[in-house]
Amino acid sequence: MTRYVIVGAGAVGVSLAVELGDRGHDVVLVARGATLKYLAAQPLSYHSHAGPREVRLPAVALDSDLGLRTGDIVVLAVKSQDLPTVAPALTWREVTDEQGTVRGIAANLVPVVTVQNGLDAERTTARWFDTVLGAVFLISAQHTRTGEVRVGGHPYIGGAIAGIASTLTPEFAEQALKVVTTDLHDANFLIKQVTDIRSYKAAKIVHSVRNGVEVLAGDRQTKDAVGQALSAEARSVLTAVGFDPADTAALILDPAQGHFSERSGVTAGRQSTWQSFARGTPTNEVDYLNGEISLLARLHGIPAPLNTRLQQLLGRATHAGGGLDLPGLDTLAELLAPED
Repeated sequence: MTRYVIVGAGAVGVSLAVELGDRGHDVVLVARGATLKYLAAQPLSYHSHAGPREVRLPAVALDSDLGLRTGDIVVLAVKSQDLPTVAPALTWREVTDEQGTVRGIAANLVPVVTVQNGLDAERTTARWFDTVLGAVFLISAQHTRTGEVRVGGHPYIGGAIAGIASTLTPEFAEQALKVVTTDLHDANFLIKQVTDIRSYKAAKIVHSVRNGVEVLAGDRQTKDAVGQALSAEARSVLTAVGFDPADTAALILDPAQGHFSERSGVTAGRQSTWQSFARGTPTNEVDYLNGEISLLARLHGIPAPLNTRLQQLLGRATHAGGGLDLPGLDTLAELLAPED
């Protein structure tokens, strides 16, 4: 059975580790900091529709000897800004077969799955790995306290849209993609396998550029209006520079995806950016969401004022240390202010 090396012990990484582990897969979770210390000493508190339970997860540091072997699949579940550190730390490691014979290095022999929002992850990872599978994860998972993850999806844990992003060996990549999608389906994920994963990644960023608005105080009606404007601006920029984003409706694989289990304790409207601010852990995630739109706009001479203002507003807050009580996050006024 496939072993999954899941790098990143946030909401998505932990959810995958628990659900795949429940189905009998050998799982190694690569963690860091307070989370690594916590998991080394005690079980994780995992809340889902089935109720709360304590789960022991094998957690190791990135610099540990993972003993990579043929048949392993690496899932990169860290934020995009962490990939340039994580990928080269894995790529040159030796990979052995069942007999313990070294067959080569991870760069050539281990397929990597990128689950990040945004458009940068697949290109970044392909700098080091031959085979990269891109995945759009659709999961209501929340991690706001060390040692606790909540997943609200019911009757499905979540959804995943996956496809080959880059490879030098198509047959190897196709087989890896089949394994991943089959295993995720068995772990109660809705699955869609696609040939144009870039289009779906683009659709996800059109949706995700509004995530940062959750951090700001303000009435729901205004937030929704700002979110729609951010998404419209993002789609306009992406289309103008040659992307063909799928309709965001294509990210809904089943209407049941929108169902939240009350037993999980998941609260709607608190996605990854909000969670990072709530934990008080500074994050540059917006630089790969709104900042991606700003980057493309600058490179092609296209205006993207709303995404740029949100990136800069949250960037200053991150620079100040994160947290939901920082000055400047108490109003939407700065974001909505017209440019000089």
